[in-house]
Amino acid sequence: MSRRKGERPVQKRLADAHLVNLMRRSIASGSDWFQAWQGQECTPLHQLSKLTGIPTRRLQTLPYGGAVSRAEIDALARAWCVSTSDLISTLPNPALIVE
Repeated sequence: MSRRKGERPVQKRLADAHLVNLMRRSIASGSDWFQAWQGQECTPLHQLSKLTGIPTRRLQTLPYGGAVSRAEIDALARAWCVSTSDLISTLPNPALIVE
């Protein structure tokens, strides 16, 4: 993203409760948690990989279940401007998180 000289950067805010509830409903109706967040935030995998430091290959495996590390959850939360606890609350099973 480029900006003009003297222009102030846009302040990013954490996602509000309405968005988090919307994501919970979407996931409860059958969407995968990772694909629901990625689709909502419109983040391509290559860009998400740059923002989080998670390799693209690993990001491609997240929709298929399996364990997710706490560091990966923290990185995804920062990239999507959502609190870590809100992101964890949208997981189908919080036991998926490994420390």
